[in-house]
Amino acid sequence: MDLSSSRSGCRPKRIKAGPGESLSSFHACEDSPWLRDRVISVLLSHAPWSFAAVVVDKAKVNPSTYDPQHFYPKFLAMVLRFILRGRVRPRTSRNLNYTDSLPMVKKQATSVQVAIKSSCQRELPDIPFHVLNHRRESNASLQVADYCCWSVCRKWEHGNTNAYHRLKVRLAATEIYPMS
Repeated sequence: MDLSSSRSGCRPKRIKAGPGESLSSFHACEDSPWLRDRVISVLLSHAPWSFAAVVVDKAKVNPSTYDPQHFYPKFLAMVLRFILRGRVRPRTSRNLNYTDSLPMVKKQATSVQVAIKSSCQRELPDIPFHVLNHRRESNASLQVADYCCWSVCRKWEHGNTNAYHRLKVRLAATEIYPMS
């Protein structure tokens, strides 16, 4: 898999499979430490990009919002507002929002899509946007998001900050912790 851009003057960086490795897609929690290290190195070698994170401690969430139909839209709106407010470049012609295939029944998935669309309409009133559901394996941007989220999760759940500290240079701001 090639995680590089094809800008002129840029030689693409490639990740080659090691013994017993499959590179059909990347998934931080399943990849070997060697592969994770290599993927993070390639991600950091790309032109500037950034990510944002919301850390939700499910044990501290009000049980009334625990239902995925309420839980995901509530916290998703926070991170979308953070990402979209004041960060959209001038002359942006459209906004594409990718989600992994949503692991819930259609009615619940619909509420998540409605939350994404509502946030985009509120924050981007004059910019057309699209919400696209792709399997993680088919979308390199979702695989990058997976690595970023995995690094934040490892920091908060296990105190392991190795990957987090490497990717921190791309963190737009300290992660949002709405439980505090």
